[in-house]
Amino acid sequence: MLKIGLRKRFLLYFLPLILVILIQGGWCIWTFSTVHQHFSQLQQEATMNASAMLDLKKLLLSLEAGIRERKFDRNLIREKAKQLSAMIERHAKHKHKSLSQEEQAAHKMLHHAIFATTLSQYLLEKSEQAWPTKEEELVQISEAIREELAHLENAIDRHLHLHMLQIDRTEVFVHQQYRHTLAVVALTGVAVILLTLIVVFLMMRSVLEPVKILQEGTRQIGMGNLDHQVRIDSGDEFEFLAREFGNMAEQLAGYHNAFDLKVQERTEELLHANAELKRAEEQVHNLSQKLLTVQETERQQISLYLHDNVAQNLSSLKITGESLLQDAAEGHPPRQDEIADWARLLNHCIKTVRELSYNLRPPGLEQIGLTSAIADYCRDFSKQTDIVVQFSKAGVDTLDFPFDDAINIYRLVQEGLNNIEKHAGASKVDIRLIASHPNIILRIEDNGCGFDPEQGVRKALENKRFGLLGMEERVRMMQGTFKIRSVPEQGTKIIVEFPGPATEEAEVRLT
Repeated sequence: MLKIGLRKRFLLYFLPLILVILIQGGWCIWTFSTVHQHFSQLQQEATMNASAMLDLKKLLLSLEAGIRERKFDRNLIREKAKQLSAMIERHAKHKHKSLSQEEQAAHKMLHHAIFATTLSQYLLEKSEQAWPTKEEELVQISEAIREELAHLENAIDRHLHLHMLQIDRTEVFVHQQYRHTLAVVALTGVAVILLTLIVVFLMMRSVLEPVKILQEGTRQIGMGNLDHQVRIDSGDEFEFLAREFGNMAEQLAGYHNAFDLKVQERTEELLHANAELKRAEEQVHNLSQKLLTVQETERQQISLYLHDNVAQNLSSLKITGESLLQDAAEGHPPRQDEIADWARLLNHCIKTVRELSYNLRPPGLEQIGLTSAIADYCRDFSKQTDIVVQFSKAGVDTLDFPFDDAINIYRLVQEGLNNIEKHAGASKVDIRLIASHPNIILRIEDNGCGFDPEQGVRKALENKRFGLLGMEERVRMMQGTFKIRSVPEQGTKIIVEFPGPATEEAEVRLT
């Protein structure tokens, strides 16, 4: 197949058909022109011969009438003689190689014309001088004219017969040309039909086959076979279309692969998110269980604490008081040592209740403020554990924390120090509370043994220790972030960041 454009290929396919049609048209035009020329020649010859014979007859009749009447129509005779002379000159100029019947008749007609012309000139000359005196000469001339008219009648009949023969031959010629033209038209029609079928076949081959290939490529790509190659080597617009189709398939394959990677990444993210969600749900469940356990444990501890300390001390105070009242009723003065013991037990009872109340709800949080309460707790923690705790603050004294945020910050410090005491083995703790608008930052850093945060969280879940997880949950309730940075043998750093209090807060404030 020629590698040319589709438009040029169609023109090349139609070129033989156009040539055949042009040849047929040329043949028909030539045939019609030949027939027309033949008819024109026949008409011209018939008209010329008929006109010449008519002029000759008129001239002879005029001469005969002039002799009979002894008077000639000179103008008519001169005009007819002039026309016959012109015909004689035209005939003399024509070269004849072979004389046909028509040309022989024309020669005879020419002789008659020469005779009539000569006779008319002779009579005109005689009539100008004087009529001949001899009657015999006029009679001879009249006889000659009548004989010439008789010969002219025979010549006219022969010319008529010859013209009829020419008409018959012309009819045969036209019939032959008609049959030839009909045969040429039939052959040309067959050739046109064959060429049309060939052109249609070639066009179908040039168009339908590439269309089928493109259709199959579309079906394959629609089924997801993006590696399918569309190959068309026609060198025309279909090859360009197939090449662009292949480029489109490659782009679709690239987009498909990128989409698969994106879906895979998104799936992994969703799986990770689901795992995190399950872990968070498990943490919440464990925290809820731990909360219930802690509540029951705290209640039990409070009950035991009250029973072992406060209740026993109150019982001792009751017994001592009853003894003092009984001695006073009997008139015995109270002894100083008994009163001192009673006062000591009462102070011990008050201290025990205060410590219990302090652990349940820091009493100074509402009176002295958050930072002072944290500072007091750090100081008491250092006295009880021999761990040096340094507390520093910046920009938080002027802030009015809602009570929920204040108690959560206090509990974060409390839980952080408890975890350090239980697990870190640290000798020094640095606590910083900093206002960094618009957030608040709490940093708890120790010089303890440190740990791996991931392993530490996993072990905490396995052993159901929820100190750090509880701190993280508190920070989440405050809509903040909770970060642990720790390396084994290099200490631990806890960074908590959460939104600070608004300037126009309608909630309960710390005084």
